[in-house]
Amino acid sequence: MEVTLFTWIIGVAGLLLTGLLFVFQLIATLRPKSEWTLKNVYNSDPDATDPRAYFAFNQGLAWADVAFWCPIQIAGCVAMLLGQQWGFLLALMGSVPFVYTGITLYIWDRDMEYRRPTVEYWVVWAIFPAYGIVEAVYCLARLIV
Repeated sequence: MEVTLFTWIIGVAGLLLTGLLFVFQLIATLRPKSEWTLKNVYNSDPDATDPRAYFAFNQGLAWADVAFWCPIQIAGCVAMLLGQQWGFLLALMGSVPFVYTGITLYIWDRDMEYRRPTVEYWVVWAIFPAYGIVEAVYCLARLIV
């Protein structure tokens, strides 16, 4: 498949977002209860809710990201940049968790009331589902046309 400028934008953005997510979530899997992880990865306080549920939820996402989602997304972006049709399909599949987890985290934060919806919150957390929607639409359009 032809690699366009938009393919490069989507692919590189995906690699940067997913690479950053992978590093943060890898740290969270290795040091789940460290002060740095609480501040920089989870960005919240476990004492604001049930600590068992807090760590179980965050660890479930961390392990799923590191073991499953990030490798699919990274492989999809690389293959897409190489013009492989299956790369667009893999990137399309990898776009779903961007939207799915964005919605899940928003509901979790809202109902558990431990992350406040500040401007920083919306910039950081909204970029993931926004990218997922753009990537999904682009990859689907490229696969159909």
